[in-house]
Amino acid sequence: MRVTMKLVVMLVFVSAGLVFWGCQKSNAPATGVKTEAKEAKPAAKAEVKEAKAEVKEAKAEVKEAKAEVKEAKAEVKETKTETKAEVPETKPAAPEAKVTVAEPNKAAAEGNDIAVTVNGVVIKDADVDAKVDAFMQRAAAQIPPNMVEQYKTQVRGQALESMIMEQLLAEEVKKKGIEITDKDVDDKLNEVVAAQPGMTMESFKEMLAAQGQSFDVVRGQIKKTLGYEKLLGTVEVNDAEAKAFYDENKDDFNMPEQVKASHILIKVAPTATPEEKTAAKAKIDGLLKQAKAGGDFAALAKENSDDPGSKIKGGDLGFFDRSTMVKEFADAAFATKVGQLSKVVETQYGYHIIKVTDHKDGGMTSFDKAKADIVKSLQDKKKNEAFKQLIEKVKAGAKIEYPPGKEPKPRMPRMMPRPNTPAPPPQSAPATN
Repeated sequence: MRVTMKLVVMLVFVSAGLVFWGCQKSNAPATGVKTEAKEAKPAAKAEVKEAKAEVKEAKAEVKEAKAEVKEAKAEVKETKTETKAEVPETKPAAPEAKVTVAEPNKAAAEGNDIAVTVNGVVIKDADVDAKVDAFMQRAAAQIPPNMVEQYKTQVRGQALESMIMEQLLAEEVKKKGIEITDKDVDDKLNEVVAAQPGMTMESFKEMLAAQGQSFDVVRGQIKKTLGYEKLLGTVEVNDAEAKAFYDENKDDFNMPEQVKASHILIKVAPTATPEEKTAAKAKIDGLLKQAKAGGDFAALAKENSDDPGSKIKGGDLGFFDRSTMVKEFADAAFATKVGQLSKVVETQYGYHIIKVTDHKDGGMTSFDKAKADIVKSLQDKKKNEAFKQLIEKVKAGAKIEYPPGKEPKPRMPRMMPRPNTPAPPPQSAPATN
């Protein structure tokens, strides 16, 4: 999967009120696709490096957060009269900013229900808890039982930080008179869907529904994201910058041989009985017969494949090289000619039928061919930096008030929302060679 297409994962979190990209992993059945697949376009490798650096940084923040939780518990045990940390003094909101001020009497009545007040706008504990609970439910399968509370503590801090930033950015968008129309949102949605081979708007909606996401909520988040992009304005990357990046990372542009393929998987569990395995083999043989007789391969994949990550796209796996797949799958795919079907392939995940749809020879990608992707990658990097600066700017001019005892830890990790285009989620879970 393209690293540039990682944003629907983030979108899933943001639609739950969280910008927490480091914890969720797919629990879908494996198909033979590695998570860190090598990609056809060279700019993706630059983004892979950046993503790995971000993951490393996120792990460090998780470690720091755990240390803070441990330290906090020790302090509570030592004394119940611990002096509450003072809230850092912030600058007053800009006079021209139009903000909705919570009614004083209402705020007083709510009392301890307030998580934070941002320029007079109240964010309630219940709203933050709802975001956290939604995330924890989706991530439950990946969180060890003995670490649930630690994760919940960290996620809550990130959820609250995300809600504060969204409130401040909404004020900034309004102050600048930025308007995003329904057509703007539709155009961006169509762009996102069109960028994914085999995906339609219908399958995109199906994918969201399968993940428990509301299409309307996704539209709302895209609208917010487009507003953030307009706040940033145009980000330029010149030819000299692009060429310098190419020259400094030439090894990343030496691409291996690749094929593009679709597949149908009939899963066979490791504990399957001989009868279950026989039934699975009979089913895949029947599907191969239908495909050879002229059946629509994409339709057969959507109706029958046990790979939820690719079935919504008619089984399309995109381009991959030999190292991306388990050996049996790779050998069959690279031995099959473009436009042809493989025989039934057995892997540790079950039975596959592979249809090869394209092929690329390996070799060095020239600067001219790589230039557009490099420029896009460098633009995204500059946007991320500009967005961080924008966040710091609006926070410096904001009045953020925490009720006594609810002040955040001074070094609480932060995950900032990204000003990028939301995109479909990753394909199915990884398999190892």
